[in-house]
Amino acid sequence: MKKIMLTAFLIILPVFAYAETMYITDRVEASVRSGKGLAAGSQYLGVVHNGDKVEVLTTEGEYARVKLASGTEGWLHTRYLVADQPAESEKQKEKNKALQDELTRLKEEKKGLEALRDQQAVKIRDAETAYESLKAGCADFTKARSDIDKAKQELQASSEVIAQLKRENEDLMQNTQLMWFIFGSAAVLCGFIIGMWLQSLRKRRNKSKISF
Repeated sequence: MKKIMLTAFLIILPVFAYAETMYITDRVEASVRSGKGLAAGSQYLGVVHNGDKVEVLTTEGEYARVKLASGTEGWLHTRYLVADQPAESEKQKEKNKALQDELTRLKEEKKGLEALRDQQAVKIRDAETAYESLKAGCADFTKARSDIDKAKQELQASSEVIAQLKRENEDLMQNTQLMWFIFGSAAVLCGFIIGMWLQSLRKRRNKSKISF
């Protein structure tokens, strides 16, 4: 039994002894697969980037079995592995600087947009206030216009009544003049008849005196 355990220990000892921490070399990204390279049945498990830390479990030829920080285990070509963490490349530095500049520009643009948003908010509030004032003014104007229209209608009705009264007054004046004309004519006629009667009466009296 001791021989079996010693033999097993000697078999797995190189694996544990070989395990070491290594880093991904200066490369944008590299794929970690379930098998060596694009062999049949090899599946994509993940990706590593420049400077990522991995644990090398074993090495077979040009491939190493690695364990990622996430716990995923798979095969990776050894050309992507280095013992020391690679310094940031000039290209990566330029890229990072460009990203930092872009981030700064976006922050400034964000500040400008926020300031513009605040200005627009003030303009919107002012416009809403002006709209409410205008709406109130329109309501007052509508009421005033309604009162004016009502006054016009009343004035027109009053004018029609006045015109009717004026016509009736003119008719009454004409009727009154006609009545006075009739009364005057009748008075003249009566006077004439009375005068004729009195003259006839005087003639009769004169004849009576002459007879005596």
